[in-house]
Amino acid sequence: MNRKILVSIISVVLVSAIAIPLMVIYIPDRPPIIPGFEWQFPTNSSVKEGYVIVPYMVSMRDNVRISTDIYVPSTIDEPLPVIFIRTPYGKSQLALMAIGYALKNYIVILQDFRGFYGSEGDLSLPFISELMDGQDSLDWITEQEWCNGKIGTWGPSALGIAQYLMAPNAPSSLKCQLPMVATPDIYEAMFRGGELRHELILPWLEGNDFPDESLDSLKEYEKLNGIWDQGRIVENYSQIQAASLHLGGWYDIFTQETINAFIGYQYSGGVNASGNAKLVMGPWTHGGMMGAPSGNITYHKQNIGIMLNAADAIFEKWLRDNSTLWDLYPDVVFYLMSSYEYNPEILANGWYQSDLWPLSTTNLDLYMHSNESLLPGASSYKQALLSYEYDPNDPVETIYGGNLALPAGTWDQQSVETRDDVLVFSTPALTEPLTIAGQITTTLYIESNCTDTDFTVKLTDVYPDGRSMLITDTIIRARNRLGYTDWNFLNKSDVYELTIPLDSTAYLFNEGHSLRIDISSSNFPRFETNPNTGDALWGNDTTYVANNTIHVSSTYPSKISIPAVEYNSLTPFSFDFNPTLKASRLSIREDVLPAPLTIGWIKSILIAPILLKRMNVNYII
Repeated sequence: MNRKILVSIISVVLVSAIAIPLMVIYIPDRPPIIPGFEWQFPTNSSVKEGYVIVPYMVSMRDNVRISTDIYVPSTIDEPLPVIFIRTPYGKSQLALMAIGYALKNYIVILQDFRGFYGSEGDLSLPFISELMDGQDSLDWITEQEWCNGKIGTWGPSALGIAQYLMAPNAPSSLKCQLPMVATPDIYEAMFRGGELRHELILPWLEGNDFPDESLDSLKEYEKLNGIWDQGRIVENYSQIQAASLHLGGWYDIFTQETINAFIGYQYSGGVNASGNAKLVMGPWTHGGMMGAPSGNITYHKQNIGIMLNAADAIFEKWLRDNSTLWDLYPDVVFYLMSSYEYNPEILANGWYQSDLWPLSTTNLDLYMHSNESLLPGASSYKQALLSYEYDPNDPVETIYGGNLALPAGTWDQQSVETRDDVLVFSTPALTEPLTIAGQITTTLYIESNCTDTDFTVKLTDVYPDGRSMLITDTIIRARNRLGYTDWNFLNKSDVYELTIPLDSTAYLFNEGHSLRIDISSSNFPRFETNPNTGDALWGNDTTYVANNTIHVSSTYPSKISIPAVEYNSLTPFSFDFNPTLKASRLSIREDVLPAPLTIGWIKSILIAPILLKRMNVNYII
């Protein structure tokens, strides 16, 4: 299966998997109201049973016209609240969801991104026009006589990114937002630690028919400069006035960015945003919010009602002043993961709640030693170091993690931990469980014989049987150690301190398990390989083999800092949503499902129709 088809399937499955159940939930049983609203449907409207579709081409400030469909209840007799969704995947994919909400007496607006499907405009840097187009569209919606001045936004992934980017300085009619598995910072999403996220960006650009000039733009704007101001809101949270509910996953491609967005809205947002944000973090991959496996673990008690009822909660509260469901959500709901085996007390693997994030934790420093142990005390040696050679032509292979076009979630890392270019540091087997919740930080003291190179970090859970199960990982490009706006190259034989944050997680290491840190200089194709030449992105005509060194001495104490929390201090979350999903009558031919899809996986996304149609699968919902 080529990249384009794979990315298209992932995108459609993710959006459909979330949208289809909402359509099923929201079929109303109320009688129609008597129309009395004087607004007349335009002549190009499509009249259906219970709703009307009105197409528009909405002009932006630069006169580019954006293809827009308005789903209006046929019984409209007064201005109504609006649910606004922007997508690059074709607005027709969301028609069933729009119908469901229109039948619940909302107006639903579906809009194609600039340059996609029916919209005019050119594709360049992804998402770079979404701030302007989103806000111009909000202004247009607010001025329409059928809008009652209350607008909410919805959507996962790219649809969530569009929500974030339109939020600062939006009109006051934007009352609430529901971004899911999304990022408020396009630059950080593309260049993690300064290194290009190869498997995320390149397949997505190819799968969405971006021109080759987009790759030239990535090279041109490799540094964080002014053009990225249109694609990130991290310095503009005070200009946001909307309430919000942020949904993310511990194995998502945007784990930390989702949390950062919640923190920005909740603690730095403007009026109505600050104090009115909620966060839900599940054990999910990017396409796994409906109960799919996270790698080779399918976490139980996922309670998909937590996710499915989020839209009803936020829209009922902020568009209709009904806080019943919204008030049942704590400010923070998170899933605490753990292993299934060797867990006799069945600790964790369930939902917990808090009134803040980050949690109140105790910092636990674990130091790296020359015998590759990981211990609370620093090394007693004044000089101790470990070296390896990193060859960009023979990179460490990516094995799961927070991926989009590659398999995602947790997986055993032993097959790469035996490589000569991977340093492995492990604690002794734990004598009691250890719970971490928050963002882990690694401090490395490094030197290299090259002017630039990468350093990668993985945190794993080592089971008693030897499996090394991935929890989170990251990368830093040495020349970006001081930031993204400029490059600071290395001098041979000098020692440098690198501070490397990993994505946040919530995980319980059980008794008999060990914490492990893997240090290397590549993780491909998750991240682009560094040629070690100091050249700009894809600008090298050769590669160098880097001799990279990690210092693990009392003089240079490399370590990992863990946010530890007492397990018994956590508060379980036990709200029974009981979503009314009519998905019990399923007729599926298992023999036509391609690996690695399974019946359980398909049912977990509640049957995305377009995917099943391609597979010749019969379904009834």
